[in-house]
Amino acid sequence: MNVLFANLAGVKVDPDGKVRHFIKAGSRWPMTIGYAKSVDYYPFPFWLAYALALCKRDTAASCSGLDGVVMDLTDAEMLVAVRDRKPDLLVTELAALTLADDLRFLAAVKEATGCKVLIAGNHATVAAAALLEENDCLDFAAMGEYEMTVKEVVDALLAGRGDFADIPGLVYRQDGEVLVTARRELLADLDSLPFPDREDFPATIYPDFTLYSPCINILSSRGCPCGCVYCQERHIMYASPRYRARDPEKVAEEMEYGVKRFGAKQFYFDDQSFVVKKAHVLGVCAAIKARGLTVPWTVMGDAMFVDRETLAAMADAGCIGMKFGVESADPGILKAIGKPLNLDKCRQVVGWCRELGIRTHATFCLGLPGETEATIRKSMAFMEELDVDTAQVSKAVPYPGTPMYAWASEHGYLVARDLTSFDGMGACVVGYPDLPAAEIDRWSGIFSRRVARKKLLKYLSEPGQSLSILIEMGRRKGVTSVLKSAWTFVMRAFR
Repeated sequence: MNVLFANLAGVKVDPDGKVRHFIKAGSRWPMTIGYAKSVDYYPFPFWLAYALALCKRDTAASCSGLDGVVMDLTDAEMLVAVRDRKPDLLVTELAALTLADDLRFLAAVKEATGCKVLIAGNHATVAAAALLEENDCLDFAAMGEYEMTVKEVVDALLAGRGDFADIPGLVYRQDGEVLVTARRELLADLDSLPFPDREDFPATIYPDFTLYSPCINILSSRGCPCGCVYCQERHIMYASPRYRARDPEKVAEEMEYGVKRFGAKQFYFDDQSFVVKKAHVLGVCAAIKARGLTVPWTVMGDAMFVDRETLAAMADAGCIGMKFGVESADPGILKAIGKPLNLDKCRQVVGWCRELGIRTHATFCLGLPGETEATIRKSMAFMEELDVDTAQVSKAVPYPGTPMYAWASEHGYLVARDLTSFDGMGACVVGYPDLPAAEIDRWSGIFSRRVARKKLLKYLSEPGQSLSILIEMGRRKGVTSVLKSAWTFVMRAFR
């Protein structure tokens, strides 16, 4: 039995020849990332990679992975690649943004191969039963955290079973009826999973907060105690504020393996927040030092839970950068979205990081509940005042299944309901009486150009680090792909 774990095609060519490049699995904000066949950012598809590694280790199936996003494939190219693999089961994630295209593609796969199709991810979790009822090409949907669910489905198919009622977290089709089992409990021991598969999902070409390439993406925890109203992981995939940390020794072991197997020159911890639990962070730092690892690393963190002692330990163990979400500089908005960020603490954290040699990257989001022109101006001024090394800005997207979606629907603030419009880099899908969607778009353009130029100047001031990223991508994907990626980045700064 052949099982293919696939991140579906990332490139779409419109009838007029216009090219759009999407990011899907692995992204907290599925979006149109650029308008070229190669782009400058590819998130690592952790859930697919963990599920693939688990099934390789614990089932008798022949399992492989294919990433149509990072390999810059169109649907036509992806279909050829899938057909060549001759899968009996295709496992993939669905994103709201590309739902219609991906469903058409899966129907074509079904026709070409006759394989069973299992969908997973945020949108599949929210709309699992409806998706199966409306699309004959779909056979299963795994809800929420799905590695164990997929593994049990593979075991059942290998055993020739036709009844899946005892598999938690599953929606499936039986005798023409769509059936739903109880939601699966969150995985208690994250280290019961193998390391995510980085052979079929090529570890070295997923740049994210990368200063030295090859950079390997890694997780040390899952979950976040905060309740940000737009967060899909918190409200959909985990549906819980529960925070779960890995054994620090296993984290360091995975880093050591990444150095030996893939020649990693940097790691990026893509936790929801690496710094939630001080004891965990200090444990990871101690384990890194105990193994004599000197490879630098960066993290997705926050400016809420961390203190100077923790940052100092991180810097001593090799941390050279931290991303964190600000979202807004307006306390009223922060309260409305459920983010307990103190702006004075944020200033303090940036100062500590600068003292300790930790680069900072702040993220902002426009169009959140309570947004006005005045609050946007306040956020832009705060970004400049913080003097972070780099920053980014996105537009709030109230994905189905999040509290923000329910709130915006109830109050009539959604200006679009077509899921193809739910794009963090597209036109804003929310508008308010005093701040129409078009104005949020206009301010987003102003803010985006400001932060992109700041980032471009930073990269130009450090050509060695930028060159290492381009060399690794060129080695894996070719010079033409690299030139298109670089062009996408530069145009974002000046469009």
